[in-house]
Amino acid sequence: MARPRTGPRSPSSPAVAAGVAHPARRARALMLGVLIVLSLFAAQLVRLQGLDAASVSAAALGERLQSRTIPAARGSITDVHGGDLAVSVERRRIVADPTLVVDYERKEEGPDGERRVVGTGYAAAAQVVSEITGADQSEVLSRLVEPLGEQYAVLVADASPQEWQEIKAANIRGVSSEELMRREYPLGEAAAPLLGWIGSGEMAAGGIELVKDEELTGEPGEALYEIGQDGQRISTGVYEEDPAQPGQDLRLTLDADLQWRAYDAVRTRVKEAGALSGYAAVMDVETGQLRALTSYPAFDPSETTQDAAAMRNAAIEDVYEPGSTSKLITAAAALEEGIMEPDTPIEVPVTMSRAGTRFKDAEPHPVEYLTFGGVLAKSSNMGTILYGEKLSDQQLYDWMRRFGIGDRTGLGLPGESAGLVPEPSTWSATTRYTFMFGQGLSGTLLQQMGVFQTIANDGVMVPPSIVAGTVDEDGRYSAEAQKPDRRVITEETAQSLTEIMQQVPSTQGTAPLAAVPGYHVAGKTSTATRVDPETGRYNGGVTSSFMGFAPADDPKYVVAVVVQRPTRISEFGGVIAGPVFADLMRYALQKEGIAPATTPPAEFEIEFDPDEPVPGQKGVTLGDLAIKDERTDG
Repeated sequence: MARPRTGPRSPSSPAVAAGVAHPARRARALMLGVLIVLSLFAAQLVRLQGLDAASVSAAALGERLQSRTIPAARGSITDVHGGDLAVSVERRRIVADPTLVVDYERKEEGPDGERRVVGTGYAAAAQVVSEITGADQSEVLSRLVEPLGEQYAVLVADASPQEWQEIKAANIRGVSSEELMRREYPLGEAAAPLLGWIGSGEMAAGGIELVKDEELTGEPGEALYEIGQDGQRISTGVYEEDPAQPGQDLRLTLDADLQWRAYDAVRTRVKEAGALSGYAAVMDVETGQLRALTSYPAFDPSETTQDAAAMRNAAIEDVYEPGSTSKLITAAAALEEGIMEPDTPIEVPVTMSRAGTRFKDAEPHPVEYLTFGGVLAKSSNMGTILYGEKLSDQQLYDWMRRFGIGDRTGLGLPGESAGLVPEPSTWSATTRYTFMFGQGLSGTLLQQMGVFQTIANDGVMVPPSIVAGTVDEDGRYSAEAQKPDRRVITEETAQSLTEIMQQVPSTQGTAPLAAVPGYHVAGKTSTATRVDPETGRYNGGVTSSFMGFAPADDPKYVVAVVVQRPTRISEFGGVIAGPVFADLMRYALQKEGIAPATTPPAEFEIEFDPDEPVPGQKGVTLGDLAIKDERTDG
């Protein structure tokens, strides 16, 4: 048997032919593979660092960028002198990411100067926030702990910027703040029904805030900033801001001092009289601008969770039967239609019957001999009927409407009522007579006030206004367009009524308590029967009011005061509302610097002697010429 060969094989041997590689060649092949892989890495690196560097960097930056809305400051509402009535102030909402707060360590410096850990985690963070803001510590802690896993928790809904700075200095990882604006009302309840309020969701609700929301609302801005891994802003990182644009400021015609005085006076009187409610207003005679408009009860505008029924402006929403203040309209109609003169004598009986109903005056009296002016000064229902029935139903209705009763004043505030003046075709047999002295129709405080403004302004009615104008962010003032005025009665009629009304706040009239020492005042009382809204009958107490203007010889202000359903002191308007009128009118005149009168008030005969002979008419007395009740029914 032959032994196998162990020596070297020739190149042509079968093993070589089968492709067995030489060691040097294997090394070269491996090197080539490595070079190919490295070249691929190099190419990728070149692409990342060169060609795609910008996009990769942008992607990384995008993950670190955050945006937030910059709230716009709502425009301020000021009084006529620029004093704040409603203003937005910067506040902070303290928020947290609980997943980051859990690692917080609170450190304090010990006696030896070393800083030591005195608390950790949620409890320590809650303690810091509570100590700085006064928030309940247990509530802050529960917002961090429950529910677990949440990355957003509101720790304090409303904190000051200073409080936030103190919290920020504590370096609680994961705690940050959000900017917000809070509306503040310096006059509080005194102006709340008029101004309105800002409700949930920063939505305007009621009053000026609502009707002027578009002008007051600003345009929010936006901030773009870079944050680190701890969620805090990188101070040296990217920051871009589109600033917020504040809303326009609004200037009202109100005088803040007078507004507060009116509110306080009405509130005090309502409580003293055990009344249901009350309202008051002060108006500039020439311009119709309201210097005060208030009501009580009111509400706190910063507390928006109250009953919506209580958050209303009763001074313009309430309608009531005006009573004797409407006698001015009947008197003006009689003078304008030429059926009466200021000194026409009228014999007022003890009682009188019309349309099956017996009428009488507020207080019992014997037969009275009054002039036309005396009937108005003493507020006689029967005397008013005696001359008023010389007017037709249509004339009575038309004059009420001419003075604005039954129409909104155009003030523009939400909820203002037009009142109700029924047309003659709907009248009952007695409506004609009650209509003459202000019962059987309804109106608002401002409608009745407009009657007095018209007379004080020589017969020209000027619509009431509350907004003076707007002020933009550059301080440019734009006056509000005013509605046109209109003549209602002649200057002569207005002057006659003014002279008559000067007798009312005197010992001869029905409201000596409405007199303002040193000034001549013209005004009118009213004590009107109220309808009970539940029964629909006249058993709801009374509406007591006094309205007037001063100085009578050159009127500056009209003041109106109404008290609903007094149960103590008295029910008569001169007693209940008269003193409040006097206080407000005196304050307004003195604040304006109007000097007291230096001459006595105009005199006017309110009574006549029925036995006095008429000059030039032999055997004829004033009693013979007097208007008398010659009917027993009708």
